[in-house]
Amino acid sequence: MVQRLQTIEQGNHIIAVYPTKDEKYNEAFAFLKEGLKRNEVVIITTTDLPKDEIRARMRDEWEVDVVPNIQRTKALWSTLVENCLNKEKRGLRVFGDMGAFFKNGFTKELLEYESCLEQRFNFPVIGICAYDSKDISKNITLEQIRQLQQNHYPVWM
Repeated sequence: MVQRLQTIEQGNHIIAVYPTKDEKYNEAFAFLKEGLKRNEVVIITTTDLPKDEIRARMRDEWEVDVVPNIQRTKALWSTLVENCLNKEKRGLRVFGDMGAFFKNGFTKELLEYESCLEQRFNFPVIGICAYDSKDISKNITLEQIRQLQQNHYPVWM
């Protein structure tokens, strides 16, 4: 895990499939913590962990008090990146748990959304789209998996 996290570059739009939730969130927190070390703004989106648990883990493991900013969450990606750069941040990294799309029956919308994004962003953002392997096997065809892979780089499966 640590080794592959060190291979990512700004602009990467990564797809990552995890066999367990523990592995997914251990990598999520390692990925985001590295962003803080690099003076980046970090974001995590998930429906699997309560926000209090996320904040507690960041406070206990990182010794950082987390103050959510709803305005930034609702802002467009480009606006958020611009704001970060204006605040002398080097970029933005986001770990997005895609499980909510499957839980709420939005597989088609998820595939449409992913197909609109480039393999590499042309602004200083690193994004991981995190999928559970069971969601992939139950909800997505082999052709759809290939489509997802074409819209991400690198592919961690």
